[in-house]
Amino acid sequence: MKKIIIMCLLIMPIIGCEQDPSVFVNNQTLIGKFHADTNISAFLGIPFAEPPLDDLRWHKPIPFEPRNSIRKTQQFAPACMQKMGILEWYRDLAEIFVNNRNVVPDLSINEDCLYLNIWTPALNNTANLPVMVYIHGGSNDSGWAFEPNYHGHALAQKDVVVVSIAYRLGGFGFLSHPDIENSDALANFGLWDQVAGLQWIKKNINQFGGNPNMVTAFGESAGAQDILALMFAAPAKGLFHQAILQSNAGFGLPEETDGTGHVKSSIDNEQARGIALAKALSENDAPLPLDALRKVPATKILDTYQKTFPNYYHSPAVDGQLINTSTWVDIQKTNLASMKVIIGSNADEYYANTPEDVSKEMIQDTAKILYKSDSASALEAVIDESDTRNALDRLYSAEGMLCPSQTLAERITEDQGKSWVYYFNRVRDGKAAMHPMIRAYHGAELPYVFNTHDSWMNTSALDIEITNILTDYWTNFAKTGDPNAQGIPNWSMFDKNEKLVQSFGNTIQTIPSTEPILCKLFSNRVSQ
Repeated sequence: MKKIIIMCLLIMPIIGCEQDPSVFVNNQTLIGKFHADTNISAFLGIPFAEPPLDDLRWHKPIPFEPRNSIRKTQQFAPACMQKMGILEWYRDLAEIFVNNRNVVPDLSINEDCLYLNIWTPALNNTANLPVMVYIHGGSNDSGWAFEPNYHGHALAQKDVVVVSIAYRLGGFGFLSHPDIENSDALANFGLWDQVAGLQWIKKNINQFGGNPNMVTAFGESAGAQDILALMFAAPAKGLFHQAILQSNAGFGLPEETDGTGHVKSSIDNEQARGIALAKALSENDAPLPLDALRKVPATKILDTYQKTFPNYYHSPAVDGQLINTSTWVDIQKTNLASMKVIIGSNADEYYANTPEDVSKEMIQDTAKILYKSDSASALEAVIDESDTRNALDRLYSAEGMLCPSQTLAERITEDQGKSWVYYFNRVRDGKAAMHPMIRAYHGAELPYVFNTHDSWMNTSALDIEITNILTDYWTNFAKTGDPNAQGIPNWSMFDKNEKLVQSFGNTIQTIPSTEPILCKLFSNRVSQ
C-alpha cells in the first residue's frame, strides 16, 4: 500500500500538494515521486552520510542526521568530484549513433555527494522484497550512481527494490596522508562510503518494502572490484549476501612490490600520493599538512590531483582496518562455501582502447609482458586472428578480466559455493555498432541489465528479448540465489571440469569457456 501525504494543505507552502509517495525514515519524512507511467516509487538523492567537507574530507563517513522533518527526494543529488571523461564518453557514443552530443546532459558535481537512490514497487514494511544495490564503475576515479543506464525503475517492476550508491572518487576517496590518525579510517574512504550506504540500507530499507536480510550487491568494472573486496571485509559482513560482478577489474595480482621482491605497503603507497598532492599544492618545497589540505577548494584538489596522477588506477588498499589482505590472497586462502555469485565479462572489453594500427610486434611484446615465460603459448592462442586489434584485446581481456573471473568462479564451486559465469557478446544492429568504440564494449551489458536502452542507440526486438531474459536472470538470482527459472534458457553452474558459461549474443545459450588456452596459462601461473 502506498503511503500518501494526507495533510496536504498544511504542508503545501513547503512541498506542494501532489500525491507523492512518502516514507518516514531516520526521523524524517522523505517525499519521493512515481516514475513516469509506472507504479514504481522513486526516492532520489537521499543523504546517508554527512557531507564530507572541511574536517570530514579524508575522514570516515559520519551517519547523516536530519535537520528538517520533511525532505523532498525527487531529484538526483550532484555526482562526486570528477573530471568529465565518462560524460564525454557517453557523448562520443551518442555521436557515433548519429546524434547531437547534447543529447547527454551536463553533469553537476560537488564534494557534498554522499547520497543514494531507491526505486521500489511496494512501500510496505512487510513486503520483504529482495534488494539489489548497485555500485557504479569508473576506475574509482569517475562515474556516478545515476548514469543514464543505472536508473532502477525497470528492474523494480520485477518485484525487487533497487538502490544505487554514490561514493567519493579519486583523490577524495582513495588517498591517505601521514597526519591522518589511526582512530579514523586511514584510507579507502570511497569504500567506507559504500559500507556506510549499505549500513543505511540495512537499517532503513524495510520502510521501502525491502528485506535487509536479502541484499544482492551488483556492480560493473571498479564497482565489481569494490564489491569483491568488501566480500572479505569484516566491517561489511552481513550488509549484503551475494553478488553480481560484471567485468570485474582489479583482483590484486600481481601485488605491487618495492623492487626487492617484497610486497609494497598499500598505506605507504596511499600516503606517498597524499604527500605528492600536498607538495603540488604547496607554494614552497614543504608539503601542506592535512589541516591545510582540508581547506583547499575541492576544484583545486581535483585539478591538481588529475595533473599529478593522470593515469593512476585506484584499487582497494590493504589498510589493516577495512581491507586486511589483497583480494587475490583472500580468494586463494579463504573458504568460499558461503559465496553465491554471477560473474562475467564482455567480448570486446579493451578493443576500444587498442591502437588503430596494432602490429604483430606489439602483440608479441604484450604477450611477453602479460604472460611472461608462457608468451609463446599465449601467442599461439591468438595466432589465427586476422584482426590484430582483436588479438591484442583478447590477450588483455583474458588476463585482466575473463580468466580471473572464471578462476574465482571455479574456486567458489570447488568449496561448494555457487557461481554462474556469463560471456556478453551481443553487438547491436547497424553500421554504427561496428565502430571500434562499440562492438561488445566494456559496459555494453548495462543497458540490458537495467532495461534502460538509450533512445539514441539502435535497439531491436532482439535486444529487447535479450534484455527480458537477462533481467530475469539477475532478479531471479536476487530472489532465490539462483538465476534459473521456468521459461528461460537453463544456465549451468561453473566448475573446473566442464567450464560452461552462458553466452549473451544473438542467441542465449550455454557454451564452453571462450579462452581455454589463455585461462589455463593464467591458472597455471597463479597456482604456483
